[in-house]
Amino acid sequence: MEQTARPETKGWLQISTAGFAALNQSRPQEHLVKELVQNALDAVEENSGTVDVAYHHDGHDFVVECHDTGAGIADLSALRVVYLTFKMDSHRKRGRFGRGFKEILSVARSAKIRSGNSEIHFLEEQGRQITREGLARSPVTGTSIKMTFDWPVSLIAQFDAYFSRFLAPDSVTLLLNGRALPHRHVVHGIEATLTTEVYNPESQTWRKPRRKATIQLVAARADETPFIYEMGIPVAAAEWTVPFHVNVLQRVPMNPNRDALASGYAKQIHKACLPTLLPALDPQEATADWVGAAGAQSGAIIQKQIITKVFGATAVRSVPSMGKRDFDHDAERMGASVVKTAQMSSGFREMAKEHLPTAQEAVIDAQVKAQERVVESGFGLSDVREKADKRNTWIERQGGRSRVRRCLSFAVWFCQQLVDSSGDKTDRVRGKLALGSEPELFGTEISTFMAHWSDCNVLTLALEVDCFWRDPVGAEALTIYVHEAAHARAMHHGKGFVDEVERLAGIAAHVMFESHYEINRRWPEFGVEASRDRTLPMGLLAATKARWPWRL
Repeated sequence: MEQTARPETKGWLQISTAGFAALNQSRPQEHLVKELVQNALDAVEENSGTVDVAYHHDGHDFVVECHDTGAGIADLSALRVVYLTFKMDSHRKRGRFGRGFKEILSVARSAKIRSGNSEIHFLEEQGRQITREGLARSPVTGTSIKMTFDWPVSLIAQFDAYFSRFLAPDSVTLLLNGRALPHRHVVHGIEATLTTEVYNPESQTWRKPRRKATIQLVAARADETPFIYEMGIPVAAAEWTVPFHVNVLQRVPMNPNRDALASGYAKQIHKACLPTLLPALDPQEATADWVGAAGAQSGAIIQKQIITKVFGATAVRSVPSMGKRDFDHDAERMGASVVKTAQMSSGFREMAKEHLPTAQEAVIDAQVKAQERVVESGFGLSDVREKADKRNTWIERQGGRSRVRRCLSFAVWFCQQLVDSSGDKTDRVRGKLALGSEPELFGTEISTFMAHWSDCNVLTLALEVDCFWRDPVGAEALTIYVHEAAHARAMHHGKGFVDEVERLAGIAAHVMFESHYEINRRWPEFGVEASRDRTLPMGLLAATKARWPWRL
């Protein structure tokens, strides 16, 4: 069908083409040609089809052609208006809405676009840019674009290297100078919510909402740098150490020239992919900075997995030595791995502080648990029947069964007086015995088990602690009883506990003064002396007489 006379229009774009060209002149040429390819991919992807990209140098011009089998362009005149398009913008479309073709057109020598029965030519004649529109000589399926540029022949190798990296969608055959790009295997598919870009034509602004998207992880070849892709188009380095490309199946937020990612976007990718990649990372790979940065923004489960993989299950944080006490050394003796957070990157430092105990916490916690095991193994005298029982050996060493029974009964009676002084209705005090060296604790000055007060008022005394059995009414034994009885109202060593200890100290003195008759009657062998109507242990009585003789 012969074409009738073509309408001719001055200029190419309805803005200054020269000004628009100045904005795009510094962009890499392959990034400008990419605008044609991604438009073609958008046109055919939904219904399957072919995109054929070709480029060569004819000795005078650098020629670029792009053909697709998509639905075509409804009105070719829209190609002259920046941001004008008959497509609805979507975060599922590649590139910049209504702008990509105009950017490459602004730096071209000429262009010819055909779609359906229409065609449009962008030409230079006698130093003037003109546009001609008309009917095509023959109908075209989809869209066919041919453009010429003042570019060197050396760009061919550069284009080959760039476009061969594209990831063709499964539904599209992507030809590069007649050669079909192979479809790459997707190793992992990950669902995530990521920042994207959508154009608002009313305000002529770009919004950056968050939308659910699929992330495809594609194995990178040994000669490839892992990249982040926008629906098959490489846009920026992935900035991580794993051999995977990241293909995001929605629009990727970038700067206006679309040659750099929006700030923080790579970290969003890293965080979304980390749970999938972490199990395959070895401990050394897991120390990479990107893992630490992504982990710091992840949930507690992922953070704990990272910390365990990198530092081991027994890791603790180093603490400065405290006087003669070196908790790092104590932690190492109990088999812990001590790590120094000052030497970590910020992400790992944050996670370590959140999930690793300090060496001090680990040592004390282990000692508390060991103490709990001792308490759980507590027993009464009636439980010790075998002469060969190790517990019986200690009972005999501390004066025999009768002596131990009477000392324990005094401790229970004394603590009962202290507990009753609060006026609270609590369980009656009961007494048990234990071997404090079983199981053996760490050789540190706070590790020796002496006594324990349970939340149901069970007082457990260690048979190895001599003061309970040799001098049961002496200052050392009474001090421990006061400390343990204070736990009846305050199980933890906070301010309330300290206040209770101070209160019970006065109650203890009162009990020893006022109850001498009962103590002498029930436990005469303990050597409590009565003077007038006051009672004191022998040592305390002598000191009191020397200082306040008029009181006794």
